[in-house]
Amino acid sequence: MLGDYRFALVDLETTGGQAGQDQIMEAAVRVLGGEQELEWQSLIDPACAVPSFIQGLTGISSSMLRGKPRFSEIQETLWSYLDGAILVAHNARFDAGFLRANFARYGRDYQPRILCTLKLARALYPDWPRHGLETICERIGFYSEVHHRAMADVDAMKAFLDYARADKGEAVFNFEAGLLLGLPVLPPTISQTDIDAIPLQPGVYRLLGEAGELLYLAGATSLQEQVCSHFENSAGDSKAAKLARRVYAVQWQALAGDLSAALHVNAALRAEKPLLQRRMKAMGKPCCMRFISNDRGELQLRLRSGLPANIAQTTELLALFRDRKHAKTRIAELAKEHDLCLRRLAVLADTESCGCRICTGAANLPSPAEAEAQLVLASNVEFASRVKAAFAGYLYAPWPFTEPALIHEQSQAGCSEWHLIDDWRYYGSFTWDAATGQLCELSDQARPVDVEAIRLRCEQSKELQYEHYRLLRAFRDDLPWLPLSEFAINKAQ
Repeated sequence: MLGDYRFALVDLETTGGQAGQDQIMEAAVRVLGGEQELEWQSLIDPACAVPSFIQGLTGISSSMLRGKPRFSEIQETLWSYLDGAILVAHNARFDAGFLRANFARYGRDYQPRILCTLKLARALYPDWPRHGLETICERIGFYSEVHHRAMADVDAMKAFLDYARADKGEAVFNFEAGLLLGLPVLPPTISQTDIDAIPLQPGVYRLLGEAGELLYLAGATSLQEQVCSHFENSAGDSKAAKLARRVYAVQWQALAGDLSAALHVNAALRAEKPLLQRRMKAMGKPCCMRFISNDRGELQLRLRSGLPANIAQTTELLALFRDRKHAKTRIAELAKEHDLCLRRLAVLADTESCGCRICTGAANLPSPAEAEAQLVLASNVEFASRVKAAFAGYLYAPWPFTEPALIHEQSQAGCSEWHLIDDWRYYGSFTWDAATGQLCELSDQARPVDVEAIRLRCEQSKELQYEHYRLLRAFRDDLPWLPLSEFAINKAQ
């Protein structure tokens, strides 16, 4: 992978550490990759005195620079080596900053990919106490008579890259370098053959660590694409890069579709605790909102935590929310969006203002009395209609069948599943065995289950889960739903 790129190993010696005010006084570059290895170096007249500290550090004096070319004279040549190549430098931010500032003076926008050998050394050898270039040279047994000179430091960087590639192996070296560059890379223990074996269909996957520990768990519309995304969008010290560095293996299970993947992941995340996955926010009890009429016939809202025990049989109009906090947030947002007064809805006290046109006086009502009159004049029926329309997306939909139903889902690859649902409660997923004429549990045991056993299963008491309800509602019109009796008839024919 890295063989497809050109790398420009660069070191600069400067009159100070500020790219905006200090000057480059020496530059060296060695280009790797391509048809042949190229190198170039030059002292550069900074048109200013060299501070004594810098002279002592580099051995470059002002007299050595007198008569040397200015940056304006060498910038064309230097650009020819750097253009299109990955910049490699130790503490690369320093060198990149000086090059960017100096090239900008001549109308060149220098924005290369950057490989910092300091960061690479830290990633490959985290146990080394220090990662300065001189310390690295001592570690790897590379000796140079000169330090803090441009080409000498370029040689030291190349020596480290050669050492690390041989010591860690090509796969590990390319992986860490690729992460720092933000390039698509695979962990050393995962081959392209492993990736090619993952199907481009819906399912659930797990990223595992070296000891088999679960690092990450998720569902995907396309398993292969989603797994690869973990190794394509990671760079530097990001969370994605930290995950990629710990991945040792991938487990996956192809499923019938997005609903199946979501149901499986929801159940798995309740039972398993991925180490490097952001925890789902702890949710309180689901919350329902009732629509009631006061003595004057005005529609008002009432919140209660939890769901009614008889919600499946209720004929009352209810809105469901993930929890009480979610309900309050959405009520405020939807009221603002639909110009509903929270005082009139009894969400706020009469002395409070919700910021609507009436509360703020933006309705051109000169007095509180006239504002109240305006509220009374508004039709209660019309207002109630607007309120219900605002919360339409959260209204509880009664179970549309008089018995359990099976949702059929099938992938393009032919993977077929039946999801058992009753009163919006999920009771498991099954495959159909045509040979035995029975449903089979979607599990390792694949136990056969007849229709009557499934019907009995749905008689088990089970709480309504808000996330299942919302998920099933989202797929209500996208997949075929068969009442259990119709399913039995169809399969018997």
